[in-house]
Amino acid sequence: MSNKSDLVRLIRRTQTIVSVTLFLITMLFCWQATGLELSKIQISYWGSSEMKYGWLWNSIIILLSASIALNNILFIKRHSRLKYNTIPYILFSLISFCLFLVGAFNLEYGLLHNIPAWIYFFLYPFSIFVMAYLNRKILHYKEWFTHLIFSIIMIVTPLTCLTIVDGFGLAEVVHSLIVISWNIHTAFKRFDISLKTSK
Repeated sequence: MSNKSDLVRLIRRTQTIVSVTLFLITMLFCWQATGLELSKIQISYWGSSEMKYGWLWNSIIILLSASIALNNILFIKRHSRLKYNTIPYILFSLISFCLFLVGAFNLEYGLLHNIPAWIYFFLYPFSIFVMAYLNRKILHYKEWFTHLIFSIIMIVTPLTCLTIVDGFGLAEVVHSLIVISWNIHTAFKRFDISLKTSK
């Protein structure tokens, strides 16, 4: 390991992969253990007091919120082309805080759970879009376009799922998978590739 930057990169990548893997394993376990249909529920039901493994689901959500915060903040800090980073810092910190509240307060808490959940759902793609938009003139074109596509897919695809099925579960799972994909993308982002900047 040559320098501090390599250590930070290794930490980001390792914690992202570990937390994502644990989240996916826990999601599949809760899905199997509860037998709840994604077309009829919110996945937050897996964390309710009635569920035997509710504590496990809520714990992994809290862990994921910390992982997302670490990955996003270090990504913004290390990215030399993100000149306008104050607003993205605030937005991504708020996203992580909302996800933390979702894990800390299960469905029985009503608005204390639901409001952060809805903010998290809509604010994540908006934050990616804002980050890309503010830095559109200095980002590499390919990266700007990638962030734009992620933000669009992250909002359009889950909302499309809501028109197909009655429950929120499928939309939430799809949203989570896109969030995971974006975090893996940013964790393994290379900053030494020369590409055209966006216009």
